[in-house]
Amino acid sequence: MTQTSARRGIPYRWIIAIVLFVAYSIQYLDRVKSNVLLPSIAHDIGLSTIDIGTGAFLMLLFYGPAQYVSGLLTDRFGAKRILIFSILAWSVMTAWMGMIQTREEYLWRMGLFGFLVGTEYVPSARILMRWFNKEGRARAQSLLSWAWILTPAWASVLATQMATHSNDWRFVFYVTAACGVLPLLLIGLMVFDRPEQYPKAMRADLDYAYADEIAAGTMRAGDYTEVQKKILAKSNVRFKEFFKNPSYVAVVFVDIVMQITLYGALVWIPLYLSDVFGFKLAQMGLWSAAYFLAGAVGSFTSSYLSDKVFRGNRRVMILTCFIGLIPFIVLLANLNQADQGLLLLALCGMGFFGNMAWGPFLAVPAEIFTPEVYGKAMGFVNGVGYTVAAFSAKIFAALVVVHEGQKVYTNGWYFISACVVIGIVAASFIRTVPHSKFVARHVQDAAA
Repeated sequence: MTQTSARRGIPYRWIIAIVLFVAYSIQYLDRVKSNVLLPSIAHDIGLSTIDIGTGAFLMLLFYGPAQYVSGLLTDRFGAKRILIFSILAWSVMTAWMGMIQTREEYLWRMGLFGFLVGTEYVPSARILMRWFNKEGRARAQSLLSWAWILTPAWASVLATQMATHSNDWRFVFYVTAACGVLPLLLIGLMVFDRPEQYPKAMRADLDYAYADEIAAGTMRAGDYTEVQKKILAKSNVRFKEFFKNPSYVAVVFVDIVMQITLYGALVWIPLYLSDVFGFKLAQMGLWSAAYFLAGAVGSFTSSYLSDKVFRGNRRVMILTCFIGLIPFIVLLANLNQADQGLLLLALCGMGFFGNMAWGPFLAVPAEIFTPEVYGKAMGFVNGVGYTVAAFSAKIFAALVVVHEGQKVYTNGWYFISACVVIGIVAASFIRTVPHSKFVARHVQDAAA
């Protein structure tokens, strides 16, 4: 661990980032295939549009508090342990989805799924925040965000094709539940909470991971014993102190808007394509993929610019995300049987701009505070975001009206565009305080 020679090949932090992306992608399969197969599921067990909105509401309602709880548990017991629990819970919940027979079972399952599987994001992000410094955090988070952006692009096609050829949507859930073995092995064998825990870590790995703390004077280069204890001794942050920072409060509102936008796309785009354009199951999967493929490009582009061009100025790309998103939501709201070229433009534009903020804003809590408290900081942010998004699913469902026998989604998309305006206002308050300045100010406050 004290070697100073540079290792050839990909730095291990990127290996961990790739492993976490793969593991999270597999866990995200459930939400993707559940949403894209909803027309078939609804027909089979008798779900109404209101039931679908209620299911999304219950999942997000319990998913929100689980984020905060998992953040506290992650900071206390370690991210790897929480991730292993999350994978096991996901496999059980996915298999159960294939067994449901009634509306009541569906609603119970959605609530329990939300609470038990709401443990996958925060520990994954917490590991990345510690292995990466400010120079690479947005890109690392962007790679992780591909799990919920890129997965729907291929999983929606896979799920619809598998269900079509097997003539059984339940078969899709049984197959994917078995896939939980892969992330379980990857996390167990290849992921470490901290770089100093990795037996083959080299001096360059540690110097990189703790570059911010070394620059701030929190710790000395080369001294990597009891690292967490040293950092927390100088820069621990109590929960109430989070809200003294305007950037943190702004991130809470940005996350709310991002979750509303994401789940608006996940839940309602497949149903919109089916109800308004009359797309069949396989065709709907292909068109839904356009949104998410564009989203993967937008997310990586934004994070690269945030890290390399704007040098950690996260606000620029977050504002670009929201400002660029509104015109495409409005376009989608007003299509209603318009030509497919405009539909493709609307879906790709929404995907590209709507996912640009993930990498930049998810890095902010680690940079205005410290990665050592990222679990509880981001856990609260996501907890609020998902809870509010739960109610937004109910609002969207209520705004879908039937006109002359045809479902009209226009008001629902306008509702999401109004939420994006709130995101623009919130993003304007984000200022990333260099870690060294925050630590110095925190030490002064503590001394006072």
